[in-house]
Amino acid sequence: MSIDLSIVKAELPGCTTQWSKCFVQIQVDGSSSIICTKSTKTPGNYIWGDRFSLPADPETVLRFELKRKHLFLQQQLLAFAEAPVSDLLATQQKSGGRDQGIPIHLRPFGKHSGQVSESSGDWQLIICLHDTESLLIAVEQPPVASVGECLAEIVTKLEGFMAVGDAIAGMHPYANMAWKTVTCFYVIIKGQVDRDTRLDDLSGLMRDSYHFVEDIKSFPERIPALQGTICNLMTQTVECTMFLRECSGHGFGERLLFSAWMDRQINQFTQSFTALKQSLETGISIQTALVSFRVDETVNKLFNAQNLMKLGPADMEDPSRSECYPKTRMDIIANIFEWATMPTIKNNVFWLHGFPGAGKSTIATSTANLFRDLRRLGSFVFFTRGVAARNDPAVLIRTLAYHLGEFDHRLGSAISKVIEEVPSIRQAPLRWQFQKLLIEPFSSIEHCPREGPILIIIDALDECGSSSAREELLKVIASESPCLPPTIRILITSRAEKDIYSVFSPHPNILAHEIDIKSTANEEDVRAYIHHRMVDIQRQNDLLALPPDWPGEARIDGLAFRASGLFVWASTACRYIENGQDPEERLSQLLNTALYADAEAALDGIYITALESAGKWEDDAFGIDFREILGIVIVSENPLTAKMIDLLNAGVGGKKKKRPCLHTIRHLGTVLQWAEDRPICVMHPSFADFITERRRCGRDAWFIDRSAHHLRVARLCIACLGVVLKKNMGGLKLSMSVVMQELPDDITYPARYWVDHLWNSGACSVQSVAQEIYIFLREHFLHWIEVMTMMKKARQTIGLMIRLKEWIDTHYTDEEALRSFAKDAVRFCQAYTHVYEQHPLLVYQSALPFTPTTSVVFQTFKDDADLPYVAGGFREHWSPLLIEFSRPGGNVVSISCSSDGQHIASTNSRSISIWDSTSGELVRKPMAGGNHDITAIVFSPNNHHIASGSGSGAVRLWDALSGKEVLSPMEGHQEAVYGLVFSNDASMLVSASKDKTIVVWDADTGSRVHGPLIGHQKAILSLAFSPVATRFVSGSRDKSIRTWDAATGEEVLLPIMHRGGSVTSLAYTTDGSKIISGSDDRTIRIWDAHKGTLLYRPQADLQPSPLILRGHNSDIYSLAVSPSGTLLASASKDTSVRLWDLPTGTEYSHLIRQHRLPVRCVAFSHDGKRVVTGSQDATVRVWDVESVGSMGGQRLHKGLVSHLAFSADGKRIVSGGLDKTVRVWCAESGRALIEPLRLEREANAVAFDDEGGRILAADRDGAVFAWDMESREELMAAPEDHPSAYTREGPLVLEGKWIVDKTTNEALSLLPNMSPAKGRASYGNRIAIGLANGSIVILHFPELLKVKS
Repeated sequence: MSIDLSIVKAELPGCTTQWSKCFVQIQVDGSSSIICTKSTKTPGNYIWGDRFSLPADPETVLRFELKRKHLFLQQQLLAFAEAPVSDLLATQQKSGGRDQGIPIHLRPFGKHSGQVSESSGDWQLIICLHDTESLLIAVEQPPVASVGECLAEIVTKLEGFMAVGDAIAGMHPYANMAWKTVTCFYVIIKGQVDRDTRLDDLSGLMRDSYHFVEDIKSFPERIPALQGTICNLMTQTVECTMFLRECSGHGFGERLLFSAWMDRQINQFTQSFTALKQSLETGISIQTALVSFRVDETVNKLFNAQNLMKLGPADMEDPSRSECYPKTRMDIIANIFEWATMPTIKNNVFWLHGFPGAGKSTIATSTANLFRDLRRLGSFVFFTRGVAARNDPAVLIRTLAYHLGEFDHRLGSAISKVIEEVPSIRQAPLRWQFQKLLIEPFSSIEHCPREGPILIIIDALDECGSSSAREELLKVIASESPCLPPTIRILITSRAEKDIYSVFSPHPNILAHEIDIKSTANEEDVRAYIHHRMVDIQRQNDLLALPPDWPGEARIDGLAFRASGLFVWASTACRYIENGQDPEERLSQLLNTALYADAEAALDGIYITALESAGKWEDDAFGIDFREILGIVIVSENPLTAKMIDLLNAGVGGKKKKRPCLHTIRHLGTVLQWAEDRPICVMHPSFADFITERRRCGRDAWFIDRSAHHLRVARLCIACLGVVLKKNMGGLKLSMSVVMQELPDDITYPARYWVDHLWNSGACSVQSVAQEIYIFLREHFLHWIEVMTMMKKARQTIGLMIRLKEWIDTHYTDEEALRSFAKDAVRFCQAYTHVYEQHPLLVYQSALPFTPTTSVVFQTFKDDADLPYVAGGFREHWSPLLIEFSRPGGNVVSISCSSDGQHIASTNSRSISIWDSTSGELVRKPMAGGNHDITAIVFSPNNHHIASGSGSGAVRLWDALSGKEVLSPMEGHQEAVYGLVFSNDASMLVSASKDKTIVVWDADTGSRVHGPLIGHQKAILSLAFSPVATRFVSGSRDKSIRTWDAATGEEVLLPIMHRGGSVTSLAYTTDGSKIISGSDDRTIRIWDAHKGTLLYRPQADLQPSPLILRGHNSDIYSLAVSPSGTLLASASKDTSVRLWDLPTGTEYSHLIRQHRLPVRCVAFSHDGKRVVTGSQDATVRVWDVESVGSMGGQRLHKGLVSHLAFSADGKRIVSGGLDKTVRVWCAESGRALIEPLRLEREANAVAFDDEGGRILAADRDGAVFAWDMESREELMAAPEDHPSAYTREGPLVLEGKWIVDKTTNEALSLLPNMSPAKGRASYGNRIAIGLANGSIVILHFPELLKVKS
């Protein structure tokens, strides 16, 4: 069958009169084959007259697209329309029959879509139909029931099914869900869906599947056998109805066109309903996979699951979570279901909040299970206050992304790609995570709107950390969730905490719904729950001969009334009755209590009743056990087993208590969830609230003071660790491979959380606590690090020791020994985490030997005779250098620190590297900047972007973590960009160039705001933006400083002249009152920012002197002011970084920091405690501001040490280096034995002769030298005296940074971050290593001698 039609013309509005080359494209039922008219030639003349014959029947849908040809054969869609052939035939009949013009309304596309209403006649396509007789005959065939008619029958059947009664209680949620979906769709369309035989047939089959309803009304005994099949039918009905809704154009996306994909969906639904119908008719269960039209099964499902695990998601496995009782909460769940599945509802976040114990979590769990059955649950995350892994705001977005990646392979692939591009995603800001892990992956799914809703559930958001900890997360959810596709719905449950309410309430996309505990529906649900539980209790106590209708409607009403609408009251009361010896007696106790004034009083009342009956409170021993055990349960960071509680509760003396915790806990089944082998926790968070508030619990015997019990648990953890910790407690052997070993809970929990419990204990001045901590650190600090490393938490030792130090400094200001140890522990972890995280034993074999000899940690643990040691010590004091990181390939000419302190950006020739400021690890792959060197970079104040300038004059804007360019290059300069700075609000970006110009850019769009600004006569080298105004300053080779208004682009002061030389660097003080300039005349000058005059240093009894700072020996390249405004850092060509007291202009000469080559840039960290520098030696260094120690070991040579050799007895070492000297050292003490011996060229080989009486050396030219060891006199040397003739190869070698015994291939130690090793020699159990900075490290391994002996 076919249709014969002509495309006559198009009638378009006046705004289209300039269009030419327009044509009409026709598509039949979404097929890939298309037919096109010829193109128009005259603008505004849209007449064709082309005639076509197309395969079609009355149900065929034709799509007409009006298009326009552009250059390079591109096509632009202007407007479109879809029309079933049956509608065209009906219109033709009404207009007078054959060959009459039929108008078809066109829908404008693109920028014209908003210019015309749906009813406008300005956009029309006129066609004619020819020879329609055969089609008209087909139309007159007997009608098939429409989709709307079938849906109406299904609605009736479902209503009849739900009226059956308690027999279908378990299936009621599914029936209600199906009834809601079908009814809502039927109300929208009511038979107005465009007719299509395939959809009619599908809806008819779905209707026929419900014939079973009449049978089960007569034979309800059949229901249990059919329950699974009936639930599957209801679920399949929901999915199929949503599919029909999308086909009708009333769904989330535009109306679906008929295609191979649609045919496949219809076929799958048909097979599913056929199987379900057969199962219901025969009563035989048939295994059939339910169909979801959400995911196209033809897409490749492979994605990198291992990558998703790198997100570090929280564990959300908890099968014990309870659902709503059958036939309760149906109104709220139905509201949530309708909100989640109806496209007409525009709020994409549903915030369900209510009083503690109102049943929010059970509603969330029931909703999750319903949507899981529909295969539309993207993620279910639930927070738990007492579980550390489930109360951290930082894990939410990453956990959602992990679940969604598992849920949909396309999302998994997109998220995996983000993880590959940004390995440090776990450290990224939450807003960035939401954008990159949720919004962008969803946007990458081409047909996401047509696939129907996906539900994300976040339960108990109020248990997600403290209000301050979750502040940023709440803001991100509220502000970023509208950017998700409309099909993504987020259900959030929580208490109506003030911080959550204040963030959520202003946002129109968040639909707030409070659980009204006083509503009739809620009270009926509570009553239904109590009724069901009483039935269960009556059956459990069959020997008590309770009446069948026990306890009677009146007493159930009494319990329900006392519940005050709280499910937690009802469940606690039922457990209280159930756990009693006599249920009747306990029921009477509850009913004899007075009525409560409000919900909180009701909750307190049931807990008081439960506790009063739990034990013998007149017995002091019971009260003591109760408080000790409940204190541990309440404040523990993770739920603990009974065994772990007993181990902790054994006491400081180590003697186990006579009464195990289960002896007490077994009396508390009403309020605690427990089993002998499972973690113990409170039944509901409201009980923890009750028992930790003295006003509510009312008795000292019950009151749990959180702070006091945190301190107690901290002390118990310390005592427990003191008993079990020891060196190499895992019996490990040092190796270069990663160690995996499980540790028992009695070690892992105390090791991980003892510091946190101290921190949460608040104020403490108990002297014995300080003593316990001090003893523990002195005996077990290294053992604790070993255990943390075995737990794969080595990196956490830094943060934990910082937290411990702050707590000790706050509460024990007079405990100098303890404070010193804590301070030293922080430095130890900062310095050597990168070492001991490689293997637990490296804390002994590597970190300790290289620790400064005067440090508290070294002095405490150095006497272990089995540990390696450095002859003479590696260094005396802690180095001011905290971290050094480098990438070969070019100078570091610019650096910038993020304002949150997490990242450091640095240039490296033609790329930008982003580093983790704590670990020194690369956050992501370097960003390539093109074919020109990158000359300047700067972080935006909000840390979202990095701006870069290049040698070509281009300015680029990058996403700080993904490394992708966010705008096209900003072209405004003719030569290299030397200066870049953001305005304080990140809205403007200022660039300065060698071409003498300045440009002010809009940082959001990349468009010019002002410029090029002209004024300087030579290249502009530096910029600085005032922190308190819209002013910025520029410095130039013309020796001038100019002040500009960024808002107007005008100069606001006369030029400031720096008479001595070029202005190479600029900075503002933090209050914006002063400008600081650095110059190639080696001086730093301080100016009044408002007047442009040089400031003077007041001096008593002397003439005031100008604030000109002198100290550098060469050009000053960079300046930085500390956040406090008290320190100035300057970087110079003379390889130094100097620190100055800004108010007085005095240099801190003892705090000079040094690089090997000129220092090009300097910056302060966000807290002002660290200075970051970049140098032409291709390194970025992070320095401690206050430390005064040397960078490394004692510098023994003045240049690289390239060659070393031991004497024949191993007691002496000879060294030669690039400083043209030969030196001799004591292998045991490391001290020099003779004065340096001079060569004319660099040393190329050194040795002792076999007797040890002569020192031998050869220089780069091959000349051989000899000296007498005793007299140091130079001797005659023959060619055969060349040191190579006396080479002795010891057993210890270097493999990278690892020291290895080559005779056994066993690893002995790992060199920490220090100057590169350039030479080495070994003898027996010792190895000497020459470093690039002139130092020599002599490392001894005493244990090696024991093994070999």
